[in-house]
Amino acid sequence: MTARVTLAAAACCLACSKAGTAPTRTVATPPSSVERQVTPSTTDASISTADEPHVAINPSPIVAATGRLFVFLPGTGALPTQYRMILRVGAAHGYHAIGLNYPNPTAVGVLCAADTDAECFWNVRREVISGTNTSPLLDVSTANSIVNRVQKLVAYLDRQFPTEGWGQYLTGGAIDWSKVVISGHSQGGGHAGVLTKLYAMSRACFFSSPADWRQVANAPATWTLRANITGASQQFGFTHVQDQLVPYAELRDIWQAMGLGAFSAPVNADVRLPPYDNSHQLSTTATPVIDGSYHGSTVVDAATPKTAQGAAVFEPVWTYLCFP
Repeated sequence: MTARVTLAAAACCLACSKAGTAPTRTVATPPSSVERQVTPSTTDASISTADEPHVAINPSPIVAATGRLFVFLPGTGALPTQYRMILRVGAAHGYHAIGLNYPNPTAVGVLCAADTDAECFWNVRREVISGTNTSPLLDVSTANSIVNRVQKLVAYLDRQFPTEGWGQYLTGGAIDWSKVVISGHSQGGGHAGVLTKLYAMSRACFFSSPADWRQVANAPATWTLRANITGASQQFGFTHVQDQLVPYAELRDIWQAMGLGAFSAPVNADVRLPPYDNSHQLSTTATPVIDGSYHGSTVVDAATPKTAQGAAVFEPVWTYLCFP
């Protein structure tokens, strides 16, 4: 009896299928957010310097993906692993997030601050960015450049994890800069600033930077006055007013030269809530975790202030600047 009932039920189901009833479809589950470290030379065998790992995080599946790639450039001598918190915040807001390792052993300010060549900062930074021979003060090959490292890392991630969406940031094998949010701390922020003069990007956010000040002219580096390819309306900065390495008075002049002052006066983020009077120039006087580390307090994991739960106090600032 049981067999007859089972066969009858099967026949009924077959009849329903033939009548056009659609089969049940399985909906793909979005990939979970995973934090990975990737050695640069793994992505391109011709990369020969600065081979400590990049950090890459795909977006959280519980939020809508933004279709934007957050690229963060560390400061002089620093590594992506020292900036995990902002990368994790980006991924939590639906961004693909990359902390990029690149050749940065010497501060550009050390090379150029007292140089009489008005284009020193511009030429040095362009060589680090593209690998073209634009400065005699350093030697960065095309393979070791920022642009190649971003491109090869994204291509590697797309090959290894094709369901995570990394491939959307490549067009013909090259980075689609219109989908990039560029960011950086200190020296990395200076490179991010020059990139806004070279590419039309989605957004740019600078931490304790750019620091390019010409001592011989007592003025911002000349590149800061160049025409923006990424509009000033999409550029934002954040610093500590007690920063000893990048004096606040100089940084305000640099931001002004770049056009960030066109939208609102500078705002102390400690006493305002988002959207901070729509300012593009934010500052803080908060006490850093490491005594005296004002320069790193804006974004370096070890120095930035934390809540009792361990979250970054400046997470609302980071979100406003970089992850709208």
